[in-house]
Amino acid sequence: GLLHGCGLLSCWLALRCYCARCRRRVAFSAICLAASSATDSKQEQLIIYMAHSKLEQAALPDLSHLGKGDFDHIYEPSDDTYLLIDVLAAHAAAIRALRPALCVEVGCGSGCVITSLAKLLASTPVGGTSFSAAMLASDINPAATAATVRTAAVNSVAIQALQMDLLSALRPGCVDVLVFNPPYVPTSEAELDEAVARGDIEAAWAGGPRGRMVLDRLLPKISATLSPHGIFYFLGVRENDPGELAAFLSGHGLHVKVVAERRAQNERLFVMQAARSTG
Repeated sequence: GLLHGCGLLSCWLALRCYCARCRRRVAFSAICLAASSATDSKQEQLIIYMAHSKLEQAALPDLSHLGKGDFDHIYEPSDDTYLLIDVLAAHAAAIRALRPALCVEVGCGSGCVITSLAKLLASTPVGGTSFSAAMLASDINPAATAATVRTAAVNSVAIQALQMDLLSALRPGCVDVLVFNPPYVPTSEAELDEAVARGDIEAAWAGGPRGRMVLDRLLPKISATLSPHGIFYFLGVRENDPGELAAFLSGHGLHVKVVAERRAQNERLFVMQAARSTG
């Protein structure tokens, strides 16, 4: 991997390696590596965990139309993407039962996740009758919205892609299913600001301190954005402090639980669900 830092001590304090396949940096600190089981126990007391059965691998949409030139500008699907898709596939029956009118992905990137969700909802009608959910993808990066439109077309699903900042163009109370794979890798605030200013691909994964700068902007809007039966799925890593995230969402009247966890290389990924109801 590509090491950043000056000297052996810096390498231990902030080890960063580059994954050639996904073109994103996996950053973690020596503190994370030395975290005690007591810390994990404390977090588990703060979150309602469901029994984690092994998730089946869901089928991925066709991404053959995207190549290296695209992934120089948009986030390339990787382990985090696959975990989120696997969770949506595992929850497909429950999502269909909501008969969602509007499904939204924030930060759509390649369009892989929202396209997978669209295909899931189209595959099995509820109660033998068809229903139609509007699929909306948003990203502040115009290359991402363009890629998502192409991904939807190749996979024969209808998705509207809008360039916007998070949920800024949506009216309150309208989203039935909301999905977000945020930039979650802990970095310095300066590093994130520089990536955004350059329009660099690093902005797709750099999350600022605790990997939370983008997510913390979105979370206060979730309760007002969801419909009366709305549900929100988002992905993170342990360094994001899932206990604190769960407590925040619970404090805004949502029922919260971690529905999946997976270790991927140096990351301990989780998917959290926040819902209006306990169903």
